[in-house]
Amino acid sequence: MLFQHGLGGDAQQVTRIFPREAGFDLTTIECAGHGASSCPRPPAFSLELFYADVTAFSTEHFPLGFVAGGISMGAALALALAIRNPSSVRGLILVRPAWFISRSPANLEPIRYVGGLLQQYPRQQALDVFVASELAARIRESSPDNYATLIDYLGDHQPEWVGKLLTDIAADGFEFSVAQLESINVPTLVIGVEADDIHPLALAGQLHRSIPGSRFERAPRKDDAGAAPNYFDRTAELIAGFLSGIAAQEPDVRARPVHGSGEHST
Repeated sequence: MLFQHGLGGDAQQVTRIFPREAGFDLTTIECAGHGASSCPRPPAFSLELFYADVTAFSTEHFPLGFVAGGISMGAALALALAIRNPSSVRGLILVRPAWFISRSPANLEPIRYVGGLLQQYPRQQALDVFVASELAARIRESSPDNYATLIDYLGDHQPEWVGKLLTDIAADGFEFSVAQLESINVPTLVIGVEADDIHPLALAGQLHRSIPGSRFERAPRKDDAGAAPNYFDRTAELIAGFLSGIAAQEPDVRARPVHGSGEHST
């Protein structure tokens, strides 16, 4: 299982929702500028740059095929793998997708805004400007989890290049067609949540309706502390059930354990 993190995330983000007893080996490649990866300071960050790294790794280490998955940005990368490498991808998992089939989607405007502030102002001033903005007031009301994520992007613990990373990736995207989505012919699970402006439930539903035979599930909103099971546990349950179904259909096709180094994390 090759499962990619979201924008600003890392391998730990993936392990929080991945079932421990799934019977599949989990590999996450931390994209440039994320987690413990190296950051060569490219002229621009791009999904194609990340995709090239993921493709090179999967081609070398998973010659018999693999299940592709991802959260948000990682879901966009997984979708690209399924469309461009249909002979390698055995299954597809899209968790809280943020992209559909075009670049710079409107739902990523809050991330582009925060990225721009970080490139325009010192970090504390960028935080102050954001908190006082109408956009922040709206997001805080409609999607508290998104608000917390945006505040985290503005934190002192973030790398100096985070503003450019956010702006470049949130303005990027893969240009696919509905026909390409309809050509996906592997078991597919799409998981969406409510009250998530950056990852609209309607977008997850649109992907589900466009991918033949896909399964659509809702997980509790991430900030719902009273949900039982919560977002993390319920997502892990859904992934476990989905992977069990794939294993039953193709019991001899398993990803081999891979221990990464450098920008690869398992």
